[in-house]
Amino acid sequence: MKINFIVPEISRTGGMRIIFEYANRLTSRGHDVILYTPIIPFNNYKGSVRKYYLKYQINYAKNIIMNGKKLPDNIYRHNFKIKFLWLFNNYTVRDADAVIATSWTTSYIVNKLNASKGKKFYLIQDYENWNSNETYVDKSYSLQLKRITVSEYLNDLLLRKFNSDSVTILNGIDFGIFNNPNKVFNEPPVILFTDHILENKNTKAAIETSIKIHKKYPGVRFRCFGRSRYHTMPEYIEFITDPSEEEIIQLYRGSDIFLFTSLYEGFGLPPAEAMACKCALAGNRSGAVPEFAEHLKSAMFASPENPDELFSCVDYLLNNRFELMRISDEGYEKVRNTLDWNRSVNRFEELISDK
Repeated sequence: MKINFIVPEISRTGGMRIIFEYANRLTSRGHDVILYTPIIPFNNYKGSVRKYYLKYQINYAKNIIMNGKKLPDNIYRHNFKIKFLWLFNNYTVRDADAVIATSWTTSYIVNKLNASKGKKFYLIQDYENWNSNETYVDKSYSLQLKRITVSEYLNDLLLRKFNSDSVTILNGIDFGIFNNPNKVFNEPPVILFTDHILENKNTKAAIETSIKIHKKYPGVRFRCFGRSRYHTMPEYIEFITDPSEEEIIQLYRGSDIFLFTSLYEGFGLPPAEAMACKCALAGNRSGAVPEFAEHLKSAMFASPENPDELFSCVDYLLNNRFELMRISDEGYEKVRNTLDWNRSVNRFEELISDK
């Protein structure tokens, strides 16, 4: 099959990792895959974020042009073709068997393409209403595209909020790189979390919990990573700026507890990656997390309505080393059994080929 993916930009994010995985694995199965992306990323944000993103657009375009339309070295590996475009239309996008939108912005592009570009799909990894015009975001879920969601949570949200049906295919995890066969638990333990600019990621809750834990357990170590430092943190929290994929894997492997504080997610990739590296999960039931983790069995769940619950979850694990090790092991087994890439790609391939 000829398969076209249309993305709004290429960056090191969890969502982009998923797109690259699908494109890589479909290519390895003999399909002809091209990923189309703009030279200047789309800017559909509002307010101060729009101004910030304008600078990013300019720098992004400069780097792409100066590199001869090649990706930076730190972008995910790929075995498929990538084409950078100034404009998206029926002349610049080739005819194919399937064309896949990967964001609300690219859903409108795909919707306007001729039928010769292939069956039209919309891979939905989140409800993308962050700092955007919600009218256009919401309308994208009613376009005449076959919708694919990455969690039952998103499936239910689209049905409830927009009366739009979809097919759910859970993401997979590459256990060839996200693993930890020789797990060593730290003494004192190490707690890891991420920093993010979006409010729904709720980084403040992770920092507040860290402060409470530090008061009771001053020896416990804390690490945080993100593309940039967006929040002020106590000096005892080690911050790693824009780590590479290899560095992130080592952070997971070298930590004992992963704090997941998002209020809502489309999926929630970092907790799954952490569990695959035998890092015990303590956090909120958001996104697909309840679909690959169970409270008191393979994770410790808290309620975002009660800030003390996250502290209690971590406190429990710190006070019960055997439980920390058990939940780490069971989380590892649960995520490996649930998030299988071969199963996900099989389902994806069947769907886009109409088998």
